[in-house]
Amino acid sequence: METKQKKIYRIKNIVFFAVLGVLAVIGTMWFLRPHVSEIEKRELTPFPDPTLTGVLDGSFAKDLGQWYSDTYPLREQLISGAHLIQSLYGNRSEQIIIKDNPADEIPDVPGGDDPQGGAAPASAEPSEKPSEAPSAEPTAAPPTSTPVPTPDSTPEPTLPDGTISTPGEVMGTIYVAGDSAYSLYYFSEAGATRYANFINRAHQALGDDVQIYSISIPLSSGVMLDQSLMDDVGASDQRAAIEYMNSLMEPGVHGLNIYDTMKQHNSQYIYFRTDHHWTALGAYYAYVELCREKGVTPHTLDQFEQKNFEGFLGTFYSETRSDAMAANPDTVTAYVPMGTNSMTFVGHDGAEYSWNIISDVESSGSGSKYYCFSGSDQPYSYVHNPQITDGSACVVIKDSFGNAFVPFMVDHYEYTYWIDFRYYGGTLPDLVREKGIGDVIFCLNMYNTSSEGAVSLLEDLVPYIEPVT
Repeated sequence: METKQKKIYRIKNIVFFAVLGVLAVIGTMWFLRPHVSEIEKRELTPFPDPTLTGVLDGSFAKDLGQWYSDTYPLREQLISGAHLIQSLYGNRSEQIIIKDNPADEIPDVPGGDDPQGGAAPASAEPSEKPSEAPSAEPTAAPPTSTPVPTPDSTPEPTLPDGTISTPGEVMGTIYVAGDSAYSLYYFSEAGATRYANFINRAHQALGDDVQIYSISIPLSSGVMLDQSLMDDVGASDQRAAIEYMNSLMEPGVHGLNIYDTMKQHNSQYIYFRTDHHWTALGAYYAYVELCREKGVTPHTLDQFEQKNFEGFLGTFYSETRSDAMAANPDTVTAYVPMGTNSMTFVGHDGAEYSWNIISDVESSGSGSKYYCFSGSDQPYSYVHNPQITDGSACVVIKDSFGNAFVPFMVDHYEYTYWIDFRYYGGTLPDLVREKGIGDVIFCLNMYNTSSEGAVSLLEDLVPYIEPVT
């Protein structure tokens, strides 16, 4: 006679193998396999090409296994389920403090203006009218109307200038507070110094006839969070870090410190809440500072056609699966260049594609709305503006932050090129000579201008040439 214990054991086995069988059957449904992960914001592993060499050396079987697991039909639901199980442990409202500060101390800049940050200069008082854009010259009148998107709600409380003082928690390198999250920045002296040296090397390789501009884009925490919160988590002063890097650059390089400008406008919607990127409005203020440095007049926002794409849930949401973020997604606002909206890019497969500078992503998934900018992260892209015929050309060396910046450059040059340093296979001097480029603009977020790993990829753009002795 079967004992109770054996009966329970037999039932468990039946259930286990039944579930295993169902999952195996689902795994054979190739037509249900996804190609893109909305949660992880990436393309999934493609089906490997069977070759005789691959079959013999075992690499085909290995790649096939990777494809099978990476594109399993229920992968998104399983990932969401894992986050749900984690959430059952409860939400932590207390602030988690990093005990060991992972950041280097930022060296003082000789003769610098308050190298440790502090208050912004008197000329950078917060705008009383959030809808007004800054002018290129101090005496220029601001536009009468500048559309500024605002989220449905923002974390509370906030200080008068828009700085956020909401208690939250640290999750990895992000600070989560309510329905918003913020990228934290930890200074690396070796990485920052190496970046500045690379910029100098690019300047030496390209010569004085080519103007080099370096824009280090502040991460959201330094602009949006109260300094006391930054001190608690040991995050570095991004204004001081930019000032340090710029101080190491040669006099012929235009090192821009846009920190004060971003801080001045932190009561506006300049960073997403559910994603690590800045918004197009944030990119616009950097563009205005570049125009100021170049001595040209920027366009005002009301001159552009505006497109809004609602329901964006970005990388922060993917990391946290926060219910608060899901209930209050971001809106992606884009500004269409006036001269043309047509561009061409060379994709990762080496093929050339016609595209739009601002694409319609209305029907795209909630995690894909930021892809509306500049063809996203392609190795090499360019646009010809038929409204300008002076032969002028610039190239923007960018990461994904630069995607929202590029559209503002189109109306100032006949030819605008942009390359993603992580994927481009050519060299910068060759591109500049071949295309007759006069302005080289590095537009990279603070992580990539302080990370030795990222800078090592940048260095591939300008090969070191041993001097003749």
